[in-house]
Amino acid sequence: MRVKRIKIVKKRDYPEVGKLYESFEVCEDGEVCLAIGGDGTFLEAAREFEGPILPIRGGEKDSLGFHADLTVGDVDEIIKGLKGNSYSVEEHPKLKITYKGGIYDAVNDVVLFRANPKTIHCRVYYYENGERKPLYPKDLRGDGIVFSGQIGSTAYNFFAHGPIIHGVDTIAVTPISANYKVSIVSGKEFYVEVTKNVGSIEYDGVELGILSKGESFTVRKSDKKLRIIRLRRRESFSEKLARLHTF
Repeated sequence: MRVKRIKIVKKRDYPEVGKLYESFEVCEDGEVCLAIGGDGTFLEAAREFEGPILPIRGGEKDSLGFHADLTVGDVDEIIKGLKGNSYSVEEHPKLKITYKGGIYDAVNDVVLFRANPKTIHCRVYYYENGERKPLYPKDLRGDGIVFSGQIGSTAYNFFAHGPIIHGVDTIAVTPISANYKVSIVSGKEFYVEVTKNVGSIEYDGVELGILSKGESFTVRKSDKKLRIIRLRRRESFSEKLARLHTF
């Protein structure tokens, strides 16, 4: 599809953006969305827009923009690629959370974190053939736990010493300063129940509520997809890791 209408979500005003207004109709119901800034801007765009998103780094030193291949300085190349239909679209499943009867979809991660200075205790299970089985031998005791997909594995999960997921859509389960130091990578559905003290549950930084003893939530891969635009010129994975290493 040769793009004619775009939506723009940006971290700040960039002089280069003027060329986009000259080349496209900029509106809320664009055919694609350009997320210009860092990972936070990309996440904001994913909350607002259901269609394909092109992440573009704004160049700020405090923004990594791990999933962006190009910068705002590449605006001419971006215009040419979108207008010339020289791009592809990747699809990645979001994470589906069920909590207190509600259903939510996360792009980056789902986090259970202690809600006060006391260590939170929880049991983590996975489902296999409809049966719930324990993931860790005993209660997980610590600051909490984070669930992330491929896209979110370079966010909170990474800074909690979890693995970066590359080339496969699965889920990383990473304890946060807990008695079990092992991260698990699996495509299963997970069930988490608080067994002692209280914790706060968040998805993509948005708080859903407070869990007390006996309360629970589930996490699995969602049927809803995050769609990312890739132009012909792409960073290699090692180039992305180099930027992450120096961030």
